[in-house]
Amino acid sequence: MKLVENNFEFLVEYITAKVVEWIIRDEMTSLENALLLFHNSETFEKLCEQKTDMYIESPAYVYEIFKEELRRGTLRGISE
Repeated sequence: MKLVENNFEFLVEYITAKVVEWIIRDEMTSLENALLLFHNSETFEKLCEQKTDMYIESPAYVYEIFKEELRRGTLRGISE
C-alpha cells in the first residue's frame, strides 16, 4: 500500500509542476501567482482526491480542465 501512496503523491506533484509551468507561460505570471492559482482551484482539489483517479490523467488533460475552470469560474457540472 505504501508504494501506491508514493506513486499517487509522485504523480500529483508531477502533474502540478507541469500545469504550473504552463500557467506561467500562458498567463505570463510569476511562479508564486501560478502556484496560488492552481493550488486554490477545484481542479487541484480534485487532483488531490485519489478516488477521482484524476492523477492518472496526463498533465495536458488536467491543464485543459483547469483552463475550463478559469473560463467558467467553476468545475461544477464537468467532473462530478
